[in-house]
Amino acid sequence: MTDGVYYDPAVTEILIPRWSTQASQLRAAADSLSSASTGGLPSVAQGAGRIFLDMWETTERKASVASDVYADELRSTHGVYSNFDEEIARRMEALEK
Repeated sequence: MTDGVYYDPAVTEILIPRWSTQASQLRAAADSLSSASTGGLPSVAQGAGRIFLDMWETTERKASVASDVYADELRSTHGVYSNFDEEIARRMEALEK
C-alpha cells in the first residue's frame, strides 16, 4: 500500500502492554531513587549526589508518564480503527440487503 495508513491490530496488542510495563518499571525505579541514600559518599559529595538522584528520579517519573500516554493513545487508536472497521462492515452488509 502506498500513500496510505497501514494499521496492524496484532502489533498494537503487543505494544500496549509493553508501554504499560515500561511505565510501571520507570515508576518503580523512581521510587527506588527517591529512597536511595547518599550516605556512602564523602560528606562534600552528598549534596551533589542527592541533587543527581532527585533529578534522575524526576526524569524517570516524566518518562513513566510518557509511557502511560503512549499506551493510552495506542488503546484509543486501536478502538478508533476497530470501530471504523466494524462500521464499514456493518454498512457493507446493509448494502447487500
